[in-house]
Amino acid sequence: MNMQAPQQNPSNPDLSRIVRAAIHPGIGIARLGNSREPDGFFIGPETVDLAADALGDVRDATGALKRQAARFRLYGYDAEGQVVAELTADQAQIDWQVHLVNRKAQWFKFDMAMDLEQAAHIEVALRNEHLTGAAREALVIDPGVRSIAGKNNAGEKACFDSGEFMGIKVPLGELRTDSAGRLLVLGGFAQSGSPSGRPIYDPDEPGSFPNASEWFDDTSDGPVRASVILDGRHLPVESAWVVAAQPSFAPHAVGWRTLYDLLVDTYIGCGWIKPAEQVSFLHDVLPVLQRLSGLQWVNKGFAGLFGHGAPMDFNNPHLLARLSCADETYRHLRRAVFNAFRAADNDVHEPRTWPWLYGDTYGGDDDLPANHLAPSSVRSDLLRRWVDGDFIDDWQAASGPVDSLDKLPLAEQPAMLDRAALHFCVADAFHPGIELSWPMRHASLYRAPFRIRERAGDQPLPDYGSHLDQPTALGASGPLHDQPPGGLSRWMALPWQIDAVGCRSGYDKDYDPYLPTFWPAQVPNQVLSEADYAVVIDGSRSREQRLASFHSREHWGRQVKGNFIEKAMQVVEDASVLGVLEVRPGIADDTDFPAVMHVEIERSPGGGSAPDVLSARDLPVPEQDAYATDEARRLAQAGWDSAGQYEEFCRVLRR
Repeated sequence: MNMQAPQQNPSNPDLSRIVRAAIHPGIGIARLGNSREPDGFFIGPETVDLAADALGDVRDATGALKRQAARFRLYGYDAEGQVVAELTADQAQIDWQVHLVNRKAQWFKFDMAMDLEQAAHIEVALRNEHLTGAAREALVIDPGVRSIAGKNNAGEKACFDSGEFMGIKVPLGELRTDSAGRLLVLGGFAQSGSPSGRPIYDPDEPGSFPNASEWFDDTSDGPVRASVILDGRHLPVESAWVVAAQPSFAPHAVGWRTLYDLLVDTYIGCGWIKPAEQVSFLHDVLPVLQRLSGLQWVNKGFAGLFGHGAPMDFNNPHLLARLSCADETYRHLRRAVFNAFRAADNDVHEPRTWPWLYGDTYGGDDDLPANHLAPSSVRSDLLRRWVDGDFIDDWQAASGPVDSLDKLPLAEQPAMLDRAALHFCVADAFHPGIELSWPMRHASLYRAPFRIRERAGDQPLPDYGSHLDQPTALGASGPLHDQPPGGLSRWMALPWQIDAVGCRSGYDKDYDPYLPTFWPAQVPNQVLSEADYAVVIDGSRSREQRLASFHSREHWGRQVKGNFIEKAMQVVEDASVLGVLEVRPGIADDTDFPAVMHVEIERSPGGGSAPDVLSARDLPVPEQDAYATDEARRLAQAGWDSAGQYEEFCRVLRR
């Protein structure tokens, strides 16, 4: 007998069928910003396809960076696990509770991902190990739980503004609700500093690069809960988690391996999610290729091979028609593309293979396989099946982009929210990362897919001693299990600005000034400037001028000058000094120019414009010395002001 779930009218659901509720996304991502305007925020992505105006303006009228709010929704489920309705303040009494904490300064230093083979014999010390007793407790920024209910609500009682670091208050954000009573979590104001005046980086202190002593930042994370009363019934509610991470300076860009990809691989590995029975070109293969082309807007090296009109432009419909064809005709083309990628079981140190991204172990002196990123074993298996023709050619039949959650059937909305929140976050390299770090690839961290295993509030935190080793970190009673508020962000760089300035691309300028790179989707390397964009779309200019401007990418971060510490401190003082990429219209139906372009928008003059700087193509060099000319051009192309600055950055990176 074939039993089917009863049909219902989505506009008039039977709420009596609801037996439980769940908060989505399971892991939400807020981002810091320094705008102090009442409307100085935007809502983060809720679908993986973003319209050009989906996020709105990412700067306010003063040029400050708006904060990204994480929006959480409640969905009601029936006894069979089917979605019945989204629950809003119109149908139910909803009270939200959130607990944001920052534990970075009290946690252990970052040296490398502790689950690597190379970490088997290392021990990492506590950050601020010179502080003991009550002084260590003063390193945790914990304002406590905040609650909110109703529609369009906000206010002082919903602000995380009472937490302190070494005696000074550090706001971690606030709660709001939208017009339907959904929860908005906003993180901090991109504030970092040292109450005692310690340097952000001390070259005489080993391991201080991502571990600044007596420093704080206002990233945070913690649980998101809700109590729901529906028609007089108290519903059990599946809680969620929120992370307030550093800003993304290219908010529409997608990294080559997303945090969502990583978590799916983790859940497949532990048996929570079944691997794909059939390989879909559209869903399993195309993203691996097109994300290479998407990085053209944040790295000039990627633009050269994968950009618009380039030999491997994976947005080119003629190329995709061949790659999506499952018969033998283009089998060798598929194999050639597959062979260009680094093998998942790669045992050599090779920067030439795709995806041209640094791996977890980069930064040391040893040539290790994990110095460069490779497809995961799950993804490699899918690509091998694609090479063999064992896949569905579903590219031509693909529907248009779903750029609004309302366009999706109700049943698909919760999963889309879970995916979209993590789709615009990067996974590797965990050095230590951008939003989150290496613990995210361990199934012990979760109680279910996209649900963090939460530590009971009445349980004291374990004392792991003065040093953390691999057996303890990975052990059954170690920190990769139930999480306290602040348990995820504590593994990250302190402060976050150190990675935004310090981890970039092209460290071996003699090999390539632009490649490999770390996390260009969040921290760009080379960008299409607004000035060059103006030339590109100016039809009165010559074709040669427009092409030269399109292919001439400026160095992102050129607004900050000086040595490593000076650059980092300028971003600490004002994160909005850095450019942010926005989506702008390009040239339709043109072989040389794409119809959509990602353009770097610098801070407006009203916010204090950045000083003029020379571009790489304008850099003067001495004509009489050919070597000096080549050396100067290589340094300028790689974004270094001088050979001394380049050497200093390399020393800092390798610590």
